[in-house]
Amino acid sequence: MNTTVKADALRDAWSRLLRERQTAVTAGVAIVALAVGATVQSVFPPEPAPLIVLAGSSEMGAESYADIGLFVDYEYVAGADLSDEAGTGTVYELALTGDPRELLDTLGSVFGVEGTPGPSQFFDDLWPGYVLGPEDWTGPMLNLTWSGTGPWYYSDPAAYQDPVCREIPADEGVEEPGRFDCDNPEPRGPLPSVTEARVMASELLALSGLDIAPSDIQVLAHDEWGVGLSAIVHIDGQETALEWSVFYAPGPVLASVSGHAATPVSRGTFDLVSPVSALDRLKSGQWWGSPAPEYHSDFDAVFEGGLAGEEYTLPEPGDVVTLTVTSADSAHLLVWDAGGTAWIVPGYVMRHGAQPWNASAVISVREGVIELPEPVVVEPLMYEQGE
Repeated sequence: MNTTVKADALRDAWSRLLRERQTAVTAGVAIVALAVGATVQSVFPPEPAPLIVLAGSSEMGAESYADIGLFVDYEYVAGADLSDEAGTGTVYELALTGDPRELLDTLGSVFGVEGTPGPSQFFDDLWPGYVLGPEDWTGPMLNLTWSGTGPWYYSDPAAYQDPVCREIPADEGVEEPGRFDCDNPEPRGPLPSVTEARVMASELLALSGLDIAPSDIQVLAHDEWGVGLSAIVHIDGQETALEWSVFYAPGPVLASVSGHAATPVSRGTFDLVSPVSALDRLKSGQWWGSPAPEYHSDFDAVFEGGLAGEEYTLPEPGDVVTLTVTSADSAHLLVWDAGGTAWIVPGYVMRHGAQPWNASAVISVREGVIELPEPVVVEPLMYEQGE
């Protein structure tokens, strides 16, 4: 009897111990599982920060736009052949490296500008400017802005001939002052041929930081007063909005040269949205960037040739205009971020008509890579008829 009781008691104690250990193990597993779950959650990477935060329009600029804008509602629809395929593209930062004074020293040796480079008298923290040579237009000068694309400009005032003026006195008894009648003098020397100018410009630009073949240099002006040339920076074989220029005056004299100090640096390859998907971006107007000059050339020709024979009617405020986008060309677009840095980003130039001005540029990089600025909302200015 006593043995049975002891056996039963021992069995009960052992069973109770097993239940307690099982409970402890179960609780421990639960705690470990909770801890593991917390650890897994904590290692999820945060949402990546935008690579670029675009600069916004100032309120003053928006108000100016409101003053001249028609506030027409444009609706963009896809044409039958507009692509719905998306690809990838590379984003480039236009990086400014080194010392701006050293760059001016180097350029000064190329163009023969003497002196010590330093801050311009117009230096500003937002647009830090540096200069080599006199700023009073008394001799050759180089200026450089150490922001954005790092634009620099060389100019020789002696290359430009002053007009010949004669004073015409006022008639007797007339209170109005006299006036000056001015004429341009005859060109004081020859000019290089287009072929010669291209070769000369190619060699000069190579010394200044841009390697470009003479055949890739475009002629902007060619008359008795000078030869103007343009060189477009290419990235991955595609034109950009970065343009260098050279101008030769009669003599021949090198009158001016302009360029950019920033260097394209790849910041990664990213997914793009398709042209069809980019239609909503056209509507917003915030996804804009500067395309290569080739997209402006036809538009400029309109001003040279006029609008003779063209029927073009401006829409009225409040009108809804539907534009059918028939094609989209891949393009490099130039944009600025909120800190003043310039970037080259993938985009499209979308065509929605037969005329040169029927084209719009839009950024094509996927959401999340670029952060848009807060839109500046300005009420449209409605004018009474006749104003």
